[in-house]
Amino acid sequence: MKNIFLLLLPIISIGQVKLPTIPQPTQFTNYNNQNWSNPNNNILKALNPMDIIYGKDEQQRIQQQNQQIIQETQQREKQKETQMREIYTDINQSKSDINYNLPSFSNVKGTEQYRNVYEKMLTLNIENYSVKDLNFEIENAYLENKEDKAEFDQIIKNSGDYILAKMKELKYDTQSNVAKNYMLFQFFSENLTLKSNGLKHTPFKYDFVDYMGNKDWTKMFVSKLLKTKTGQCHSMPLLYLILAEQIQAEAYLSFSPNHSFIKFRDKNNKWYNIELTNGMFTAPSFLINSGYIKAEALQNHIYLQNLSKQELFSAFYVDLANGYIHKFGYDDFVEKVTDKALELYPNNVNAQMIKANYSAIRFEFVAKQLGINPRDNKQLQHIKGYPDTVALLQETNTQGKKVEQLGYTEMPAEAYESWLNSLKEAKRKQENETLNAQFKGTIIKTLKN
Repeated sequence: MKNIFLLLLPIISIGQVKLPTIPQPTQFTNYNNQNWSNPNNNILKALNPMDIIYGKDEQQRIQQQNQQIIQETQQREKQKETQMREIYTDINQSKSDINYNLPSFSNVKGTEQYRNVYEKMLTLNIENYSVKDLNFEIENAYLENKEDKAEFDQIIKNSGDYILAKMKELKYDTQSNVAKNYMLFQFFSENLTLKSNGLKHTPFKYDFVDYMGNKDWTKMFVSKLLKTKTGQCHSMPLLYLILAEQIQAEAYLSFSPNHSFIKFRDKNNKWYNIELTNGMFTAPSFLINSGYIKAEALQNHIYLQNLSKQELFSAFYVDLANGYIHKFGYDDFVEKVTDKALELYPNNVNAQMIKANYSAIRFEFVAKQLGINPRDNKQLQHIKGYPDTVALLQETNTQGKKVEQLGYTEMPAEAYESWLNSLKEAKRKQENETLNAQFKGTIIKTLKN
């Protein structure tokens, strides 16, 4: 899976090319500024042996000759500097028609919705905002404002009411955060029926068809999940957060490679991981043992950490950028949105990857204007005459290194699918049953209290 949560666009790989440095004119000391005839000059305080060997007249002649050589050398260097300036002037003139910015989509129909959402996001309180409303705005920008907000709100309200009604029926403590999260878990993973009115609810299922949204980006949407009862590891955790917000439960989004899941804690600060793709509790060791979580990733807190409201807001900026990219492509708006995401959460690896993609695509765009194949190291040497292009390549490689230093390791689609399938193994089911039993024990204790 790629891009935020599960759709990370592949980073264009441009080798760490060591380009020849642009020759700079040598700076010579201006010996004419030295006062050689000054008897107080510290350099000439001692008796000059040349006076003894050659006599003062001969020594003066040699000094004049050396002075002339120095002057001629300086004159040649000045001519060389002038020639280099003329060369650089020619280069700058030849590249005057090179566009160093990606073409903008600002005039394309539909982009205005994205810009409107971005401007609205700038006005929101990043510590106190509605997950439901913000997610709807971002999805609706892609759908060109065709979704009905009132209808969406009603579905969420009805779902929240159903969850609370079922809690009361099961005699769960509706004030307990642990009980609320357990009921949410059941809402996602079990068949439920309200005895009072016979209203049935079926669990959500994983959508294995185009789960990365390569062909249809709406596969990522909560609105699609609500309409079809099928989703994946982007839409399911977001719906969970929306419903948790609706019933005033505390829950957090967390990342693992190409994946996101839900975390919450009990009164003893014990954390639980909910894997919504198969309706199971999972142990942290299972996530770590996937083989794609490096020590650096844990040290930099890019995986397995519960996101704060501010960090979650950063993730929504990434969602906005990703939808724009899939609908239109890369331009300066993508960079602006991504920079805002990184301002809120510098270690947002998904935002860092989008920025790396943007830099690489921009470099390719410039290189092709110069008639250079950016994937051919031999041709790539020809950019040495274009300092701005060299700087762009360096920026691209630097951004790629940032992603690596955060601890990101690419998880191929087949490896992700294999990891998903491993959730169905008997060992995982046993772990789920054990955690489930422990959790039910916590619920019972809560109710007794």
